[in-house]
Amino acid sequence: MLAVNLLTQVLAWLWQKKNQHADIADIVWSGMIVVNGLVIFTLANGDIFHRAIILLIPVAWYLRLFWHLVERYDLSKEDGRYAYLRSYWENNTQAKFFLFFIGQGMIISLFSFPAWVLANHSSEFGLWDLLGLFVVGISYLGVWLSDRQLRLFKKNKANKGKVCNVGLWKYSRHPNYFFEWTHWFAYPLLTIGTELQWLMWIYPMIMLVFLSKLTGIPFNEQQNLRSKGNAYREYQKRTNKFFIGPKTGKHS
Repeated sequence: MLAVNLLTQVLAWLWQKKNQHADIADIVWSGMIVVNGLVIFTLANGDIFHRAIILLIPVAWYLRLFWHLVERYDLSKEDGRYAYLRSYWENNTQAKFFLFFIGQGMIISLFSFPAWVLANHSSEFGLWDLLGLFVVGISYLGVWLSDRQLRLFKKNKANKGKVCNVGLWKYSRHPNYFFEWTHWFAYPLLTIGTELQWLMWIYPMIMLVFLSKLTGIPFNEQQNLRSKGNAYREYQKRTNKFFIGPKTGKHS
């Protein structure tokens, strides 16, 4: 599947080059994780329960994200993160975007591997499986609720230009990313007993680094600072960056 994942990202890069609009990267990324999950479900040799979980994570999980991104896709307005990169990468812009898209293709394969381990697992349903399902359920509810709260806040014209600080967003600047992270703990719980179970515990740590240091929060924070200025700086001072709860420690 790595070759297919890379090919789809090359096609997405060509679309981006033609339309000068890089939002397609997120759509293809989430959509291809769904495709990878369906392929794994079809080819795996695990018991029916652990194979069926693939239809929940990653298929249903990233299908929700895929549809969310498709609904908000606007060819007339590029996401601020990519618009900034386009101006920041003043020289050899398309070459740098190409490497970015290729990297996305490799990440699809990297984050699809836990689904392969899970789908090839066979064991009787037990307490760890129940706990894993609980983690998925809480995480899905958290992502859905945080996305809904943000969407309703933005729909209110009176909030134009303001910072969303209601509901979960009062306790974390990125509650959607937080629950995206927590769902990765389901994989090590659901694969207990497999030879690669130890490796599954590394994935939540990898995702934490990606979200907090590389692809998620940094770009989002920079864009919010550019668009909302001092209002967002005040929000940063009183609200945790990632973990949900009362503000602790110094502002970062």
